Amino acid sequence: MDSDTSESNLVILTNKAYLSFYIFLVTASFFAGDFLHPGVTSFLPIVFFTIMGTFNKKLINTIIISNSVLDCVAVMAMILAVEHSNIHKRAAIKILLIFGCSHFRLSFILFMSTAVLSMWFSNCMACGLMMPLVKAILKELEKMGIMETYEIIGKVTSDSINNEKYTPRPSDFTIFYFIGIAYSSSIGGMATFVGSETNQLFMNYCAAIFPDGPKVESPRYLLLTLPGVIIMEMFLYLWLNFYFLGMLRVQNYTALQASLTSDEEQFISVLLARQYQQMGKIKFPEMVVGTAVIMAAILQAMVYSNSTSYSDDDKFNTRRYVTTSVPSIICVLILFLIPSNMACLKFCRKQNDDSEPLPTSASGGFLTWSMVKNNLDWTVIFLTASANITFDSLEDSGMTEEFEKFLSLFTACPPTAQACIVIVFCKILTEFASNATVGRCLLALIANVGVKSKVNPLYLMLSATLSTSLPFHLVTGTPAYAMIASYVHIPPRKLMVVGIGPSLLAIVLNLFTACVWSKVIWPEIDSYPAWADGMKINNIP
Repeated sequence: MDSDTSESNLVILTNKAYLSFYIFLVTASFFAGDFLHPGVTSFLPIVFFTIMGTFNKKLINTIIISNSVLDCVAVMAMILAVEHSNIHKRAAIKILLIFGCSHFRLSFILFMSTAVLSMWFSNCMACGLMMPLVKAILKELEKMGIMETYEIIGKVTSDSINNEKYTPRPSDFTIFYFIGIAYSSSIGGMATFVGSETNQLFMNYCAAIFPDGPKVESPRYLLLTLPGVIIMEMFLYLWLNFYFLGMLRVQNYTALQASLTSDEEQFISVLLARQYQQMGKIKFPEMVVGTAVIMAAILQAMVYSNSTSYSDDDKFNTRRYVTTSVPSIICVLILFLIPSNMACLKFCRKQNDDSEPLPTSASGGFLTWSMVKNNLDWTVIFLTASANITFDSLEDSGMTEEFEKFLSLFTACPPTAQACIVIVFCKILTEFASNATVGRCLLALIANVGVKSKVNPLYLMLSATLSTSLPFHLVTGTPAYAMIASYVHIPPRKLMVVGIGPSLLAIVLNLFTACVWSKVIWPEIDSYPAWADGMKINNIP
């Protein structure tokens, strides 16, 4: 028996699939335990894969230019332009004038607006557009004495080498708002094909793998997911207000801070109106940046992402990245090219020889290389790339086929039990890797499991798609979480704890959507179809 055990251990140690999975588990434990800075942890997969020889060097080129990384970089550059133009401050004051300063009311408007935006834009862009706006609103509330954006901790005694030092950390109010818009971007994106890359993958996989199967139409899919999105968003609003602001609690101090008297609200409204009046008319930088951002958002809503295709040799190709990042990149290029003021028009006029030279400030655009280089958060980029690397390497080493074997163990179970297992399994994996990468690597294999168990493949693929759309615990789940965590320095443990409530409800709602509500929208999903036997993928026997 000892020889058999040693042989099995040797097989595992020499198998690249299990070595990759071991590296995946180590990296996941570092992210979950917050043992190192997230930027440092993001380098661990590359180091380990290189040392153990399980890393495909050609894979890194594909990952670096992937849609999620490019979209993340472009959105962060757009945030810099918005903050530089100061348009977010004007919008923040206007929102406070219209809706007041109540945290309960403001959080409802901001969370719901983010969810609606993410239905038509990518999650990263929807969250990115709201981040400077939320930050400006919190700054205005802090000026009015309603809340504190940051708390001061870690006071060092006066007998230390330096005098007193303080380490700022975001207050519960700040964490509350930014986690709310990040989670709302994931929830709203689940409703449409445009809003979530996992939904786009589901549609493209169904069309490519099952050419004789029914087309997954956008209106039906919206009807399928919209009830769950509404319930999830309402629960998120109540959960975050309960957790951070003490809603529904008895005599909670934070809840008392979140409310204002009518006299206080009237006084603050007068101050905000005077401040807005002092800002004057909309300036040229605000007009240009606002127009560029709106144009990028509209273009992104019109982009059709074709992430899967067949090559000439009938081999299923799952790494084709020409997607929603293109409008964001175009917007950034425009902001680089357009001058930051109108002084450059002097060169269009006829000038004398003794005319004054153009000021140096007029030669730059709204975005400059020095601005991007000095303010771009590279930690977010490394986290986004790392979230792709960890799971892409699992697919490259063949570990995803082992996942298929694991799911095939439950082929004798009822379809509802299989859907539940797929939902929980994909939910766990997508917390530690990019949700789009997990969906791209697993959807075809899950379809294969459905064919083997004689269950409608769309049934299990839909379960996986819904589950991978809603990570709630780690910054690796989606670039939006990495962006908000780095933007206001949210501790990773906050995401770990706060996400427990939404995760539990997500599992229940996704199970209901896949097993009950889907039969109302697609009555034929309850039976095994004949077109499933014509599955076109090269790894099907």
